[in-house]
Amino acid sequence: MAEETKVTDTQTTETQQPDTGKTPEVDYKAEYEKLLAEQKKLKEATDKACNEAANFKKALREKQTEQERAEAERAEKEAAIAAELEKYRNESRINSYKSKLIESGYDLETAAKMAVELPDGIKDEFFANQKAFIEAQKKTIEAELLNKQPGLSNGKPLNGGDIENMEMEKLRGYFGLK
Repeated sequence: MAEETKVTDTQTTETQQPDTGKTPEVDYKAEYEKLLAEQKKLKEATDKACNEAANFKKALREKQTEQERAEAERAEKEAAIAAELEKYRNESRINSYKSKLIESGYDLETAAKMAVELPDGIKDEFFANQKAFIEAQKKTIEAELLNKQPGLSNGKPLNGGDIENMEMEKLRGYFGLK
């Protein structure tokens, strides 16, 4: 057993490359050639699959009767019309939602993003409630701003000392010390 481990130890040390501190050189041209060859194989496989699909469709068309061909073409046209109708309905829904959101007070970009994300079937009540909420928020903010606004002054901005002096003047007036 001891001899076997010695043999494996020497084998592993012999197969390891010495660390010279340099990175191994990569043959980029060979790698590029490999990638080109692989790409060519994939393209050939894709072309072959497309040709087989076309041949299968052609063979199927030949086997179908005239009535079956007409029915298949009609079904394809109906499917295309249904897809187009669905596309137009979706665009109409998005445009409708977008206009209602803009009417509620959203900017154009936000309204467009939200309209795409909203599901189908939202009623007008939702948009009316949304508009009422936004208006209530605006009124609340305006009222708060008016309450925080200082009173009239002599043109100088009020600072902390001015406010204290005003309070002192009020107190003196209450006590009759003016």
